[in-house]
Amino acid sequence: MKLTKKLAYICVVSLVLALSTSIVLAAPSVSLNWYKNNGYNDFGNSIGGEWTITADVSSDVNRVEFYLDDTMQQNVTSTPFKWAFNTADFSLGDHTIKAVAYDATGENTTAQADRNFVEYSATDTLWIIFGTIVTVMVIILFVALYRVRKK
Repeated sequence: MKLTKKLAYICVVSLVLALSTSIVLAAPSVSLNWYKNNGYNDFGNSIGGEWTITADVSSDVNRVEFYLDDTMQQNVTSTPFKWAFNTADFSLGDHTIKAVAYDATGENTTAQADRNFVEYSATDTLWIIFGTIVTVMVIILFVALYRVRKK
C-alpha cells in the first residue's frame, strides 16, 4: 500500500514538472495588425502611403524586430511593439514585411506578410472625394428638376 502511494506521488510530481516545463519552454507568439495612417489599400495585397504595423505578442515577449525584405527597419524593446513607415521611402513592387518576437530566453517566432507597394498621393484621394461629391450633387439636382417639371 505504501509503495502505491509513493508511486502515485511520483507520477503526480512528474506530471506537474512535465507540464510546467512545457509551459516555460513554449515559444512566444506574434501576429501583425495593419493600420492605415494616410494611405491606400485595395483591400488586398497592394498598399501605398503611411502605415503602422503593430505586433500583437504573448506576454513573455520583451523585444520585436521589424524587417522589410530581410533588412531590419526597427528594433522595439517596449510595448506597444509597432513600426510606422511610408511606402514612398521604398521601391515600388513586392515586399516581405516580417516581425520577429523574442522572449527573455532568446526563443523567437516570426509573423510575416507580403505586400505590393504602389504609388499613393493624398491629392488623388481628394480628387476622388471631390468627384464623388460633385456626382452626387448633380444627381440630386436632376432629381429635383425632374420633380419640379413633373408638377
